[in-house]
Amino acid sequence: MKQVLSEGRKFGVGVGLISQRPGKLDSDVLSQCNTQFLLRIVNPVDQARVAESVESIGRDLLKELPALNKGQAIISGVAVNTPVICQIRKRFTPHGGEGTRASETWQEFFSDEQVQDRNRNTALPRARRRE
Repeated sequence: MKQVLSEGRKFGVGVGLISQRPGKLDSDVLSQCNTQFLLRIVNPVDQARVAESVESIGRDLLKELPALNKGQAIISGVAVNTPVICQIRKRFTPHGGEGTRASETWQEFFSDEQVQDRNRNTALPRARRRE
């Protein structure tokens, strides 16, 4: 991850990094993040790591991290002129991240009907008989 973040930008790679425990992330990885959305952080180790990596936030604003309400975030970095506290709105769209059930998909793929359909669709045409 560290190499991708440090070298990928010149190739147009953009990364969205989400972590519930920023204290466990490498400091080089955090320093490559141009914009940070910081939600409620209570753990002192995580708070210290964020304080090290986020240059533009003052100590007073960092003290607010444990007191943020649900949906509140401190946004800092190149996306905003000055660090701000904002309320994240509820999403308008339905959640679409349901995963597939691998066992059911596997069984369906190898069902007799599916196998016959694949064989029929990929079969080569018969050569015409010469009369």
